Amino acid sequence: MSGIIELRKGDLFDGPSDLVVLPCSTVPTVTRFVADHLSNFDIRAPKRRMLPGEVVIEPFRGSENIAAYVAFAASVTVPGATRPDLVGRIGEALGRFTAENSSVQIVAAPLLGAGAGGLRSEEVVKSLSSAFLAYCAPRATLRIFVRHEDVFARLRALPIFAKGSGAEEHVSSGKEAPRVFVSYTRTSERHETWVKELATFLRTEGGINARLDLWHLSAGGDVAQWMCNELDLADRVLLICNEVYAQRADRRHGGVGWEIRLIQGDLLMCQDTLKYVPVVCSENVEAATPKFLRTIKCLHWDPSKREDHFREELVNALYNVSLEPPLGSRRGLPS
Repeated sequence: MSGIIELRKGDLFDGPSDLVVLPCSTVPTVTRFVADHLSNFDIRAPKRRMLPGEVVIEPFRGSENIAAYVAFAASVTVPGATRPDLVGRIGEALGRFTAENSSVQIVAAPLLGAGAGGLRSEEVVKSLSSAFLAYCAPRATLRIFVRHEDVFARLRALPIFAKGSGAEEHVSSGKEAPRVFVSYTRTSERHETWVKELATFLRTEGGINARLDLWHLSAGGDVAQWMCNELDLADRVLLICNEVYAQRADRRHGGVGWEIRLIQGDLLMCQDTLKYVPVVCSENVEAATPKFLRTIKCLHWDPSKREDHFREELVNALYNVSLEPPLGSRRGLPS
């Protein structure tokens, strides 16, 4: 499966992503718009001179939950003289980064080179997207943000955004391959192994983009930042509950306690209880369920039952599959 190109109207800082791309010159300098965002989100601009088309990617350590990584792309050499091949180099670098870093799936970028660089927006989309798709990981998504309505209207008519082309005008629904963040606590080596095997099954056999710290949290990464980003980007959140998880959640202890604060806030703001799928891994369901989840229907993993039955039930829940029998016609009754 190839990557995905999405066209979105708005500001690339409007929502979370795994990697946010900021344009700069080779000097390097940035526009006032970018500079204001660097200040607002406590992002440090690169200080060394950059090569044309070069991309510098670093872990995001700003003050807000914007992305796991931030990239500076040298899309401007001399004002008004940017070439499409330089934008293509940037697209290649972004694509390769998704292929080499499994934690990065969603890349947010503006129309690089279309402002001070002088390129037509259509040329930017063509060069950036074709290079990205040639080198990106399967299902990696490049979201190209457009700030002006007239430009957006022109670009949405490009062949790459035609129906069935693999690109999308808006954000994909997530139903085809939902992104699922797996929240759990390491209570034992056996429990951690079971969680890892379950997440592996979801990815390899369930077609679900399961996100697990063992795979997607880079060494040296900011744990709190990563958790926030994953929770915001997730279509569904799988809460693996046992007695220890419930205790840490109720007492707001450790990483689980941090996640629970975020989840409770999300539930209060949007009331989206379907986003969170609790799985209770204990015979004592009450003791293993955090108090705030006791009003939400949980799945119960029972070690005495067949694992494949539980996995099938979980996949159906994550895809929100209705198991309701079809309504038939009345038979055998007097009319």
